[in-house]
Amino acid sequence: MKANFEQILKRIAIIDRDISELNRLKNRLPNDRPYFEGLNSTFEQQITTLSIEKKSLLGLSVKNPPAWLISHLNGNAVLEENKAEEIEEEIINFSPISPTEPDIMQFFKVMPKTEVHLHLEACINRATLKELLNKNEVEYTEEEFEEKFNFKDLNGFIQLFFFIQSAIKEEDDFTYLIDSLAEYMREDNIIYAEVFLAPTRFIQNGLNFNKIIETIVQRIREIKEDEGFEIRLLIDVSRSFGVDNAMANLERVLRIKHEEVIGIGLGGAELMGPAKDYEPVFKLARESGLHCVAHAGEDDGPWSIWDTLKYLQAERIGHGTSAIQDPELMEYFKENRIPIEVCLTSNIFTGKYVRKEENHPVRQYYDAGIVTCINTDDPEIFNVKLSDEYFKLYQHLNFTVDEVIDLLKKGVFSTFHPRKDKLWKKIESDIRRLKTKFNLN
Repeated sequence: MKANFEQILKRIAIIDRDISELNRLKNRLPNDRPYFEGLNSTFEQQITTLSIEKKSLLGLSVKNPPAWLISHLNGNAVLEENKAEEIEEEIINFSPISPTEPDIMQFFKVMPKTEVHLHLEACINRATLKELLNKNEVEYTEEEFEEKFNFKDLNGFIQLFFFIQSAIKEEDDFTYLIDSLAEYMREDNIIYAEVFLAPTRFIQNGLNFNKIIETIVQRIREIKEDEGFEIRLLIDVSRSFGVDNAMANLERVLRIKHEEVIGIGLGGAELMGPAKDYEPVFKLARESGLHCVAHAGEDDGPWSIWDTLKYLQAERIGHGTSAIQDPELMEYFKENRIPIEVCLTSNIFTGKYVRKEENHPVRQYYDAGIVTCINTDDPEIFNVKLSDEYFKLYQHLNFTVDEVIDLLKKGVFSTFHPRKDKLWKKIESDIRRLKTKFNLN
């Protein structure tokens, strides 16, 4: 391919921009998180690669450079005459510019996406949480606030979750959570999301379930009207508070009639509540026309997943990390087209079955033909976006860009959206255009 000098200059400018952005992202990495070393090393490698490419471009020599070029370069290239290798005056042979990793990261960020496994409380960003704490006169120091977010273990994670919940004092406070969720979706171009709401703690604190839902639904509808993206709710009946509480939560759901509330989920401490105990709750939910999903295989073995599929007839499995231990279970997932909601960063943090991105079974799930969709779980708590999760698959697990797009497609068809085909066609059209823009065809 032939490329003129302006193209080379443009490439140098792009490299400078990418190095600057990589340094910015690198400096934002929290050094006390378990994923720090891996990501920091990756950023260093990317910066080094780009610096080497820039150096090679700056070392180009030309014979009889035109005056406009000397002026345009402003010292960005070493121009020497009488080099053994002569380059034509204004046209040189130059290899096509391939997308850099920052380009691919940006592509993942701007491509339209869907997400089905994230918890509402964990979508509130720090600035919004501070607003809510101040509004409700919850006392805290800056040191305490930062300490909460710089947790290092599961107990610290749980304490942060309780801290967020303690900021919510009345039903209208849920607008803060929904607005923060909308901001997260807007920044990462997520156009459809199914979000868990766990009401038990708020009900115990005296809030009215119906008013909570009315507040959330009203704001969801306003966001759809104003911005076009959609949010749906899955009520986490929770295994952390026992079967009776879960049934009471289901009965509350059955008394409301909003299309935005599409089903129930079973979250909470997996080891505290065997799936079999919740069979009556999920049976009634299914008979009442609700969708049913459940966390399983995050903190327990493949037997927990089997029980969830057998007794709860879950339509999707959240996490499912331990399924890799049971080939028969893997085959069952494949044959029955049951999606696994993979949460890469979350699984590494909990560390029960995987501690490095490279070791996550998502690659094996995908290669085995299992329907796999990618999610963040707790985006603001883990300081991760959905596009980051896709990039980690590309970077650490050898997923190609086209495979990532295929995962996105599987994610769309794993949703409970009533018009999945139409939703995918719109997304596919946008992705096709973006691939051309980013030179990914």
